Parts: sequence; structure tokens; C-alpha cells
Amino acid sequence: MGSAARRTFIASFLGWTLDAFDFFLLTFVIARIATSFEKTVAEVAFAITLTLMCRPLGALLFGWIA
Repeated sequence: MGSAARRTFIASFLGWTLDAFDFFLLTFVIARIATSFEKTVAEVAFAITLTLMCRPLGALLFGWIA
């Protein structure tokens, strides 16, 4: 792997890591979120799952509109 390819790979990996960090962070605070909103952990987990499942649909829809 050349120097430019290595830098591109590292930049891509760091970008993905920072992009996904917010969803990983939710796993650490899900119990407190549930308590704050007076919901069960299962309800909050379902809401997070639904959000992750619908992201590609939104990308397709708004990508098509754009």
C-alpha cells in the first residue's frame, strides 16, 4: 500500500469511527436515558433500533429527491 493509499485508509477509518461514535455512546447511557424519559430500557432500545433501520430509507428518499 502506497503512502497516499495509507493516508486515505486512515482518514476513512477515523471518519467512520467518529461518525458511528454517537450510536456506540448510546449503549453506555441507555439506562439513564430510559430513567430520564420514564421509559423502559427496551422501549428506548427499540427507538434506537428503529432509528438505525430507517436511516437507509431516508437516505434513499432524500437522495432521490435531491
